[in-house]
Amino acid sequence: MPGPTFRAAGARSQSASAATLSPAKPTVDGQKGILLAVVTSKNNATHATGTGGWSLIGQVNSGASFTASLWIAAEAASAPTFTWTGAVACSAQIAYFSDPANSISTTVSASTSNTGSTSTHSTSSINTTKATATVVYVDVSAANTALATPSGWTEDNDTGSATDAGRTVFGEKQIATSGSASGAISVTGAAADWVQWQIEIGGVSVANALEVSKAEMVAWEEPAPGASFSMVEMLAWLDAPSEAAFSKVELVVWLDQVSVTPRRRQAQVIN
Repeated sequence: MPGPTFRAAGARSQSASAATLSPAKPTVDGQKGILLAVVTSKNNATHATGTGGWSLIGQVNSGASFTASLWIAAEAASAPTFTWTGAVACSAQIAYFSDPANSISTTVSASTSNTGSTSTHSTSSINTTKATATVVYVDVSAANTALATPSGWTEDNDTGSATDAGRTVFGEKQIATSGSASGAISVTGAAADWVQWQIEIGGVSVANALEVSKAEMVAWEEPAPGASFSMVEMLAWLDAPSEAAFSKVELVVWLDQVSVTPRRRQAQVIN
């Protein structure tokens, strides 16, 4: 079963000088999913939001004049407003990932980040903790230069602007087995301050609709004379989706034997 996949990205929001940004929320398709927002500012001020439902994954400084923060929320969360101290060149963008089979946790179990200022952008591999997980890479830089696509990964969105002289990239890799390595990334990008993350996202709840995957039905009729009844036994069980547990269900239905009144034959004596 595939894991969460990229669905859409909202328009990148940027400014040459601001201390607040409100990036557009992408259109969601009705499936359970999560939103990832990445915010940059060309200072080391702390980013914050008062919009409910948004949690900080982490904020990382790259040098003395570039910082980036990564945020996560459920798909139903409102579009956020991010703030910091000091009006500087800045950007913010939101990506939407969803899974048709499972809800996605807004808690990130595995992640890593790295920084640099040369054209080689890199992160080390992480090991997944969920079955059918997706590892997302997010890369932001302080120059408007496209990022190469890492081998074995899918680039979902690569957008920049001369307004803030910056670039924002989202990409992903689906991994079907818990404990698997995502693989290190080393690609060519902007020769300027940059931050790159790898984070794991994955399903944590049962499927949106339970489905009986296996069933067994046995029926028989007892051949005893003078009785009219049948017995039916039906066994059904649900396969447990990843990271969920179900006990097996047995349903047994039967009809009680029809009442039969015995009659004694009276002996006839002929003289």
